[in-house]
Amino acid sequence: MQRWASSRRSVGCCPKCRCRARGGNHPSTIYPGEMIMKNFAIRALLTVLTLCVGLLVQGAVLAAEVQPLSDKERREFALLSPFEFKNELGDAAKVDGKPVYNAGRGNPNFINTRVRLAFSMLHRFAVDQAWPAEVGVDLAYPLRQAPGMAAAFQTFLAAQADQDSAAFLARCVEYAQQRLDIAPDDFVAGMVGAILGDYYPVPSRMLTVPEKVVEAYLKELHFPSGNIPSEVFRLFATEGATAAMNYTFKTLRENFLIAPGDKIALITPIFSPYIEIPVLNDFELEPIYVAASEATGWQVPDDEMDKLKNPEIKALFMVNPMNPGAVSMSRESVERIAEVIKTDRPDLFVLTDTVYSPFVDEFHDVIQLVPENTIGVFSYSKYVGVTGWRLGVIFIQDDNIFDKMLQALPEDKKQLLRKRYVTVTPDPDAIPFIERLLIDSRDVALAHTGGLSTPQQAIMTLFSLYELLDTEKVYKRGIQTLLQSRMALLYAALGTPAPQGPTQTAYYNMVNLRDLAARLHGPEFAAYLAEEFTPFDLLMHLARAYQTVLLPGVGFAGPDWTARVSLANLPDENYTVIGQNLVALMRDFHAYWERKAAQ
Repeated sequence: MQRWASSRRSVGCCPKCRCRARGGNHPSTIYPGEMIMKNFAIRALLTVLTLCVGLLVQGAVLAAEVQPLSDKERREFALLSPFEFKNELGDAAKVDGKPVYNAGRGNPNFINTRVRLAFSMLHRFAVDQAWPAEVGVDLAYPLRQAPGMAAAFQTFLAAQADQDSAAFLARCVEYAQQRLDIAPDDFVAGMVGAILGDYYPVPSRMLTVPEKVVEAYLKELHFPSGNIPSEVFRLFATEGATAAMNYTFKTLRENFLIAPGDKIALITPIFSPYIEIPVLNDFELEPIYVAASEATGWQVPDDEMDKLKNPEIKALFMVNPMNPGAVSMSRESVERIAEVIKTDRPDLFVLTDTVYSPFVDEFHDVIQLVPENTIGVFSYSKYVGVTGWRLGVIFIQDDNIFDKMLQALPEDKKQLLRKRYVTVTPDPDAIPFIERLLIDSRDVALAHTGGLSTPQQAIMTLFSLYELLDTEKVYKRGIQTLLQSRMALLYAALGTPAPQGPTQTAYYNMVNLRDLAARLHGPEFAAYLAEEFTPFDLLMHLARAYQTVLLPGVGFAGPDWTARVSLANLPDENYTVIGQNLVALMRDFHAYWERKAAQ
């Protein structure tokens, strides 16, 4: 059993060292090249200078003094969300004049430019269509009628034919007509109305043109080529996947599909809010972890999958591809879940968060095999760099068990729901689950002003069309090359091959700190590390000494000694430095161990 509560230790300086009087840190590790004779001062100076030059060439730094955390600090950090602990690390990493390598957050440092430029061009067209009011400057009336809008748009684009955005927008109109059966006038009018944002969203759940386009994109993304279903999926546009999560939990609770004390399964490691939200007083659910195995590339073993057969488990929540595992589930794992649902648990419903699905070449998900049991959650945030735009969507097949479960509720619960929704419609029993998500998101009373802002829906539509039109997946290949090169740099610095494969997103990576310790300094040292310290000790030292911020895997219900590295948010060369700093981290703790052993 690991002992995560060792007492704070102080490390004394050597007798003649005045580093503390100077306010500095003592370089505690002694390297073979530094074993010099005291009487030869010139040789000592030359040796130290040579060592320093060598370390600088390698991108490393001299060893830093290890300062173990107190028991109190360990307990407090263990209770924090990994994202809140990241803030603690960020503060610790701030040293005047030194850069901080914060690979703790997954906000990408790349964006899609084509759609942003096209959005600007479409917005200009929409404003140009408004006719000026007779009173006041900068006052106009937006044009609303559809007839003739496509022709006007075509003329507008022809005048800017030398710009790539004009060609892209023309292709969007053509694709919508030929592939989605949306008349050009209706498409242009719908997009003009959306981008101007001068009306409340109607329909509130999602505008008609955006819903049809985004549905087509989500089907292409989630289903294998040649096997895209004809069944209709209903969509609810949300303020990112974060809002989608909150709305889903709330509506499940308000409609008695989950209740306090219910068990829900989580495939772990998983995005930490899925761990933290269920146990809040609002829900009081009991999470059951279905643990993926690091040894098998983050796939779920059969004995863990068998937990889903437990009839007390109401729902399964999963992020696929994983965050932080950064691997898509295998076909075998998905088929195993579908088999359990079909043969043992037809009442089990699944929420699958597929934010990272665009990054992989091989994607398998339960929505492909049991769509009627599945709530899909997707966000554009990471793939096209729009975390600030808050673009998310919930999607549910028209024929689903959620509506059937609502109809099967006992009469007393139906009566409570009629009372809840009676101000929305004369027939509350007929409200489908997807509409209840929208209504509950605005606490019923404000449902008439609900929905995602229409300009957000407009750019979401353009991003979807961009991907539908990019049949060669040029953009995707560019992102994959970028992320995989960063992964290679990180692992080259660690001195080991980078993980590869068609299910790898390369968006994050989980570095096993204990395995790294064993590889660099032997299994005895790794065992000592696990016995005397916690991952929080190592991550805090990494921040303080090397200005490097990583997240603890245990905060995602992952293996205790793993750390999550975001490969998306820093310049390429920083990942070499991060790898070198991880090696230096182990060197510091190894020196500490050796010094303790010698005492």
